[in-house]
Amino acid sequence: MERGYILVVDDEEDLLVSFKEILEEEGYKVDIESNPVKAVEMVKNNDYDLIISDLKMPGLAGNEFLKEIRKYNDFVSFIILTAYGTVDTAVECMKNGAYDYISKPVDFNDEKIWKLIESAVKKTKAIKESQYHKSQLNIIKSRDKFKNIITINPLMQEIIDYSIKIANFDFTVLVYGESGVGKELFARAIHEASQRRNNAFLPVNCATISKDVMESEFFGAKKGVYTGAENDRPGILELADGGTIFLDEISELPLDLQAKFLRFLQDKEVRRIGDVSAKKVDVRVIAATNKDLKELVNQGKFREDLYYRLEGIKIEIPPIRERKEDIPVLAYYFLEEFNKKYNTDVKGFSKDALEVLINYSWPGNVRQLQNVVNEACIIAFAKGQFI
Repeated sequence: MERGYILVVDDEEDLLVSFKEILEEEGYKVDIESNPVKAVEMVKNNDYDLIISDLKMPGLAGNEFLKEIRKYNDFVSFIILTAYGTVDTAVECMKNGAYDYISKPVDFNDEKIWKLIESAVKKTKAIKESQYHKSQLNIIKSRDKFKNIITINPLMQEIIDYSIKIANFDFTVLVYGESGVGKELFARAIHEASQRRNNAFLPVNCATISKDVMESEFFGAKKGVYTGAENDRPGILELADGGTIFLDEISELPLDLQAKFLRFLQDKEVRRIGDVSAKKVDVRVIAATNKDLKELVNQGKFREDLYYRLEGIKIEIPPIRERKEDIPVLAYYFLEEFNKKYNTDVKGFSKDALEVLINYSWPGNVRQLQNVVNEACIIAFAKGQFI
């Protein structure tokens, strides 16, 4: 696999030949040209990663050549070849977008030159990669629905298509997936694609509510029914009337509350603690779990009748290790969000950085990836433009 595509432009034929031989030995694809006007035509027709050019050439020199190149390629790296006495001009070229310069006569044994060339090529490749993934992001964001579900994975697209189709049905939905895959994001997208979109979406993590107050949190309580109940208080189910309630970690509901919740799903009525009458509520329920509910039923930890009631519509979100093509797109999405939030200009990821992300197993899934990208953005902002 070639390391990059380089164009060398200089009116010294011997220098061109030396560059071509050595760079090709290093694994690069190399074109050479002595005429800068012809070189511009070559840039129009080829996707170079690096242009190495003499500063002073007949026809089109220095800054003028660089400006002409930029008309056809905004991000190819550009290294100036400059003789002693023209360093100031080379620095001026760098101000206008050149990557760096190499002094003449060129010392082909100088390791710094080859590291500079390698670095310049990597920068261009990173920009190209960034442009590609940003274009994919723009396509995703142009969707009418589910635009916050960042994916190019075919299976995920099938899940999105299915979710859009069932969004307007009021059946209970059960979302399966490992921790961090984005179950709440999916539930919210279903809500926003439904006729309930203008009403409340209330997310509730069942694992974070104390079992002592869980019933009153869900169903509410009458004034004076317990110490501190100074007023009638509606529960979450009442507050979500007309909208959608998302119950994450549904497996954490205690068995006694499971029975009451099953009755709610059947009758669509809530009775506050201490109240003698029930109230009709119109709530769609989307539940989620990272556990095998069927196995919990077999263990006596989850009601079988509630299990079947919840599984009206089942959606299973795969972990990102099973959809690796989504990792670069997600990484660029989180990078864009970081730049917007903190008004920074982190450009993108090097190829090496993306390979590390793609090859990692991500036990914490999308949430973990977001945290890692945020940390990397902080470092990149402090030290350079690319991760």
